[in-house]
Amino acid sequence: MTDTFASTSAEDNEEHLVEALISQVDDEAITKIIQLQKKSLAHFEKTNEMLINCCRLSANRLEKARKDLAESKQLILEMKSDLESIFRRIRIFKQTYLTKYTDIYKYFEQQYREEKEE
Repeated sequence: MTDTFASTSAEDNEEHLVEALISQVDDEAITKIIQLQKKSLAHFEKTNEMLINCCRLSANRLEKARKDLAESKQLILEMKSDLESIFRRIRIFKQTYLTKYTDIYKYFEQQYREEKEE
């Protein structure tokens, strides 16, 4: 018997709480809250679209930068190869002239050392 009374009393308390909350909430206020939430949702959707577009632009620019970097890297590697070839030829010419014109090379080498010492 006390269990029935306790459960009825608990239900009455819950109903009373719900009624008290409902009486404090105005339909007009709820409508304003819903409108504000819809505006916020629209604002967030626009922001989301802007961020998606920004990501797309960034991805496109990144891809272009990657292509430019790959082309520049290839150009630098070709230039390095060309310079190595040029320096190799210079060494070959130097060795050739050293063997052919030993006296002249020694003379100019001695002059260079004297200038460097001064």
